[in-house]
Amino acid sequence: MTFTYLFYQHIMFRPSCSKCHFANTKRPSDITIADYWGWEKTDPDINKDDKGVSLILINTEKGRELFNAVKDRMTVIPAELENCMQPNLQHPSVFSPEWKNFERDYECKGFEYVMKKYGEDNWRHKIRKILRRIKRKIKRTIGL
Repeated sequence: MTFTYLFYQHIMFRPSCSKCHFANTKRPSDITIADYWGWEKTDPDINKDDKGVSLILINTEKGRELFNAVKDRMTVIPAELENCMQPNLQHPSVFSPEWKNFERDYECKGFEYVMKKYGEDNWRHKIRKILRRIKRKIKRTIGL
């Protein structure tokens, strides 16, 4: 859980993530396979099992041939590119302001230290979690 939390907080990235020259739709590969963020724009019912949806981008004619050779073995729902434009298809990752501190602390003090300081067990996260619960209760109470 903490690893995922730190990843989604943009604290635990490789330095190259902020300079990634593949963070666009002009890709050198024949096919790009990714998680499909924004699938709701294409079809709100395709993720009823809540297991996620894969995105397949066909980048070349060879990719189209490969995809056509296997597509009958998959459930395929065509989508418009503008509905698939998740952040990493538009620009490199944006780092948290805490990223440099995290890197320094990890190098000097190790894994367990940064997990406690920056992870889900830190006091900031606990306060945010409590505030979210209070906000949800208030909304339910006043009927929002």
